[in-house]
Amino acid sequence: MRQPPGAPARRVDGSMSLLVDMMANTLDEAYAERAARTAGGGPGGPSEQDPTRSGGLGRRAVAGLVVLALGVVTGTAVAQVRARQEATTGLRADLAGEVRDRTAETDQLAREAERLREDLDAAQAELLGADAAGRAAAEQLRLLGLASGTLPVTGPGVRVVLDDAPPPEDAPDATLRGGTPLDGRVQDRDLQDLANGLWAAGAEAVDVNGQRLTALTAIRSAGDAVLVDFRPLSPPYVVRAVGDASALELELLDGPTGRRLTTYASLYGLRFSLERSDELSLPGAGTPQLRAATPLEQEDTS
Repeated sequence: MRQPPGAPARRVDGSMSLLVDMMANTLDEAYAERAARTAGGGPGGPSEQDPTRSGGLGRRAVAGLVVLALGVVTGTAVAQVRARQEATTGLRADLAGEVRDRTAETDQLAREAERLREDLDAAQAELLGADAAGRAAAEQLRLLGLASGTLPVTGPGVRVVLDDAPPPEDAPDATLRGGTPLDGRVQDRDLQDLANGLWAAGAEAVDVNGQRLTALTAIRSAGDAVLVDFRPLSPPYVVRAVGDASALELELLDGPTGRRLTTYASLYGLRFSLERSDELSLPGAGTPQLRAATPLEQEDTS
């Protein structure tokens, strides 16, 4: 088709205007505006915030609050645990002090009871010694007192000492004994074994740290403490036995009890020693509590 005279010349690529526009302007206007705003040079300037940036700030703020909350909770828990530990330590110290006070009071009462018992025995012997019947009764009471362990005794015998093992660094080979972890302490069953071994060897009287053993004596443990007749004792444990010193030493060391204690001393660090003594003085036990009684049948003298 011909152009009219005087009309502007038509571009050869006029029919390709859409393609030309796409090639010349590769960035959409909306994207160009957003880029200008981000750079601070477009409409709205730098005062307008990027939504993606504000979202990131919000997430960081939430994370900071969560961390702060966790820190507060952790600090509170640690403070509570420390407070409970301090309270437990204080209570344990108070209980230990009360035990010491009560033990000292019990010892004082025991000494007073022993003094009164001696006065009673003296008065009883004086009254019963007035005639033959009284002297016979006094001798019978003496034999019963020796058999029950309520009378003090004096004579030759042996002195056995059991003590805790040295600290772990001095005894690294200590491992297990009796299937339980060994902590290097003398246990109640060790004292039970030793007392039974002395009785079997012929001992006439036995005491542990001044506590006279009788047929009713119990040797037990309560936590880390060893109790003899419900009295806590502390190491070293001194066990004394009155009898034939030579026979006691020979029978104890050659018997099963002596062999076990010697093995414990060599393997686990327990300290075990035995020595003879020409004279030992053992106190008497407290008067046993009467639990049952049966009247004797009277003999017919007619």
